[in-house]
Amino acid sequence: MRDDQIQRLTDLANDITEVFIEEADPKNWSGAGMPLSEIKPEVRGNRYWDKKNAIQTGTLLARVLDLAARDSRSVTTKTEEDDAEKEIAAYEKKAKDLINGIQQRQTH
Repeated sequence: MRDDQIQRLTDLANDITEVFIEEADPKNWSGAGMPLSEIKPEVRGNRYWDKKNAIQTGTLLARVLDLAARDSRSVTTKTEEDDAEKEIAAYEKKAKDLINGIQQRQTH
């Protein structure tokens, strides 16, 4: 990947980070500040989608950051194909852990 593309990915990650911070903030979810017993089904559904959007934005951010980091390494430090599969699995686990952490914080 060219240096200008890596820079564009880095810039994109910064933009996505701002969106993620906004979407992940519970104060911005539908029905924020209302007791759960007072939230109507439509608002509850919107709140669910607010959370899903934040999770998806976080996943996108992780993938963009991983892509930029992977391709910014020199050719001599890139992993072999077998190692790449292990690396992908490790990043997928990190993404799942991130999502699980967000979901757990949402339930508390």
